[in-house]
Amino acid sequence: MQQVGLRPEHYHRYPHMFSGGQRQRIALARAMMLQPKVLVADEPTSALDVSIQAQVLNLFMDLQQQYQTGYVFISHNLAAVRHVADDVLVMYLGRPAEMGPKEDIYANPLHPYTRALLSATPTLKPDPDKPKIKIAGELPNPLNPPSGCAFHKRCPYATERCSAEEPVFRQVGTRQVACHYAEQFI
Repeated sequence: MQQVGLRPEHYHRYPHMFSGGQRQRIALARAMMLQPKVLVADEPTSALDVSIQAQVLNLFMDLQQQYQTGYVFISHNLAAVRHVADDVLVMYLGRPAEMGPKEDIYANPLHPYTRALLSATPTLKPDPDKPKIKIAGELPNPLNPPSGCAFHKRCPYATERCSAEEPVFRQVGTRQVACHYAEQFI
């Protein structure tokens, strides 16, 4: 409990007496008790305010360093992913879109969905030369995905090939990309 920032007077409290950030610290302490080699964290900061998110993310990193634990960090929060990850896997409709080193993906995404996601991420210093990419259309039904590329109905670069042929997850530079035309973004 002390390693996750809780004091001895917290030991006898009931769950409803803890804040969201404290509950997240308790969940992390419980998960780390057995010193796992890999820990799956599904949206660990989603219900926390920004300052508490930063504290919890720093705690994740400190515990990772101390226990040499690997994380599978699942999140929609791209800023949190950037802070914690070494490698990133972007998925669309349950299918991998792009995977590789964090620095490469954030600097120059190669899949159109990754490009759109990152262009929509708020930044302190927006780059006027990088326009926001809007994703048009409705999200397909994951129980009945479209043929070909799962993203083709919403992709501004889609061709007939995209609607007919599912792209193979293949090596493009330093990463794996599931897009027929990923090379055009290098």
